[in-house]
Amino acid sequence: MTSSGQSPTDYRAGLAQRLKDLMRRSGKSRADIQQTLGCSSSKVGTILRGDTSVSPLELAALVDLFEVDDEERADLLHLGEEARRRRPRTPWGSAIPDRLRKFFNTEETARRIELYRPDLLDGLVQTEDYARAVIRTNPALSPHDVERLVQARMARQARLTGPNPPDYVLVIRQSVLRAPVGTPRTRSDQVRHLKEVSGLPHVTIRVIPDAVGLTGALYFPFSLFTPAGDRPKTVYVETLTDGLLVDEESRISHYEAVFEELLEVSEVIDSFDG
Repeated sequence: MTSSGQSPTDYRAGLAQRLKDLMRRSGKSRADIQQTLGCSSSKVGTILRGDTSVSPLELAALVDLFEVDDEERADLLHLGEEARRRRPRTPWGSAIPDRLRKFFNTEETARRIELYRPDLLDGLVQTEDYARAVIRTNPALSPHDVERLVQARMARQARLTGPNPPDYVLVIRQSVLRAPVGTPRTRSDQVRHLKEVSGLPHVTIRVIPDAVGLTGALYFPFSLFTPAGDRPKTVYVETLTDGLLVDEESRISHYEAVFEELLEVSEVIDSFDG
């Protein structure tokens, strides 16, 4: 993280938004960017989504293309420099599968995170013991990899208590509070932690009582991410072996409607003892 509390991912997202604004303001098109940079249309897409950093030469060419004045130019070049900054190496970085890196980047830059978990707790609110018990269930992981992934999960949680935290809304089923994860002490400590975290002004944790019948998302965990600015929302849907990021507006609206239904049938965490 930089001294301002923003990560390179945040800066990439901010730069991408500025570039899209400048593209509209100048009347230029994606084809103009492609021609200026001499790149593929897919690379233009990754730049405008903030999925990749922009080299100094590429950014200078775009600034010229959009006819940006000197003051705004300096600001954009600073954004580009921060977006290219390398993260400090961590002991756990190499333990994170490549397939999850885009998910982590999406989570890291979201200004609002809404999740439904019918099975286990979300990693952002797990205690260290609970996280360790969950990660240990993967027989392919060595004890060393387990510990590295536990520390990576704890590092992700810093967003909830750090500067500029996102609004965080988690809905779980009551059975999750009784899931046989770790020891009885692990589970009781976890419920206590959930109630403490829910006291943060930007955190909401709600529970669907067992008495509530079927809902539109009974067995399907999903996450809704709202990014900063006017960028569109993204949905992450977990599968048995992988996950899928959804960005189609019609599909996202369906998940939004389901999440509203889940909020209506759930209760605050303080109503439950686990």
